[in-house]
Amino acid sequence: MSEAEQEEKHEITLSVDWHIPVTSFKITTLPEGRSLTRPLEVRIAYDDGEVIISEPHFHIHAVGTTLTGALAEFKLTLLEELDELTSDENELGSRLLAELQYLRGLIRTA
Repeated sequence: MSEAEQEEKHEITLSVDWHIPVTSFKITTLPEGRSLTRPLEVRIAYDDGEVIISEPHFHIHAVGTTLTGALAEFKLTLLEELDELTSDENELGSRLLAELQYLRGLIRTA
């Protein structure tokens, strides 16, 4: 079983088996042939039937109806953010340039 399949299985197990809500999680894989240079600890919040995943540095976040769905959406959001910032790099201000550098240091492309 690949690392991505193991993480997905672990995520699904968490969404079904926990009795105390999970408030943080370490993401170790990404889709689309990309990977993380190190595990990324994200915060998990629950609000009005939704699960909110966010990272603490630049508050990039995603929402889903389940933990598994929110984690999958968050991973795609990270990749989309990197792609969008990269395409607009010449027009970015200092805060968005810092976010771009953070994402480049975090995400390895194939």
